[in-house]
Amino acid sequence: MTFPESQNFLGQTGPLSDVLLENCAELAESPSGYERIWAAFEPIEVMQKRGQIVRPRTGEAWQLLCDEGAGLGGTDWAPPPLAYFAAGMASSVTAAITEKLSGCAISVALDNNYSLSGSILRGTMEGKGHDPDVAVTIEGSTLSPPEKSGTVLEAVSHGLAGYLMKSVFRSEFCLIASGAPVELDLPHWQQDIDASTMPTAPLEQANAATPYVAKAFIRPEDPAFNTVGGSGHDAVQNRALKVSATTTTATDSVFTMEAGIARPNASVYNIRGSSDEGASGAPSSASLIAAGIGFCYMTQLGRYAEAAKRPIDNYRMIQAIDIPLPGADGSQTPVIGTKLFLNQDGLDEEFARDLAHSAKRTCFLHSTLQSSLKSRISVK
Repeated sequence: MTFPESQNFLGQTGPLSDVLLENCAELAESPSGYERIWAAFEPIEVMQKRGQIVRPRTGEAWQLLCDEGAGLGGTDWAPPPLAYFAAGMASSVTAAITEKLSGCAISVALDNNYSLSGSILRGTMEGKGHDPDVAVTIEGSTLSPPEKSGTVLEAVSHGLAGYLMKSVFRSEFCLIASGAPVELDLPHWQQDIDASTMPTAPLEQANAATPYVAKAFIRPEDPAFNTVGGSGHDAVQNRALKVSATTTTATDSVFTMEAGIARPNASVYNIRGSSDEGASGAPSSASLIAAGIGFCYMTQLGRYAEAAKRPIDNYRMIQAIDIPLPGADGSQTPVIGTKLFLNQDGLDEEFARDLAHSAKRTCFLHSTLQSSLKSRISVK
């Protein structure tokens, strides 16, 4: 089965020119012991989105594309936000274990678990992240089962994936609606940036033999699958959601994850990624994770706008996420900063405020990173 519309759309994924790296050099630096990943996000059509992710410390700059399935009114041409986040987590875990057990065949199956409940229009809908499940298979090792488990636990806990699960981030926000600042009942992100910061950068010529992101297959029907609790744009929901990513080791330090929502008829995408530090030929785990966070907040903006019957398509968002440098003591609270520039036909502060608040409440990934979660890890 081929997916020509999806593959054509995803052909816009790839490395960026150095314009954004040069631009980010002028932005505020992260606190001591951390590095800052910058990203600029824009809507394309309906649920399609573009994110330009910049990691000045490693010299990475990538354009990634996102979409949603039909249940949220999307075209299903690109991975949903949670698939990028799961792929980044799986890539981080796989690379950390591979570094400890070089020469072994390693496969990782990661399931991220979420729930969504409440009424979006009444302001009670809330998205939550729950403990993830990680299954690791190791072949070609002489270690005993307890030694394998100990090695995997140490590798995961010291990698970015482990840090993200056990650390509690502070989410800060700033909203500019039709050029005017709108006060939010949320921690304020104080950054001297405007909508023109991080101007859109052109793509470099993609020379990868394998696409960076590609639609792989659609999950088959499963009559036993429980679909109760609401779906898509339903204004009231009470359901669980699982997003899976699987990966195996590769000789060139680049992994291809199969990632997607774990339900029948959902699309699964091949997403290329690399270690926390990155490698030539694919986004680092950190870049994939940063993209997922921004894309998830954007989807929740669209969810509320659709429920309120006030679609939005003219906005820009800039995000910064601080992650620890190797060896950092982690004594400071890491921050995810988001500044939303919303353009309206006429300034409506109440709607703009409700939009930003709802997106924060329902964003699965802001919830995940504001909670100390514990990964359930199995090794064989």
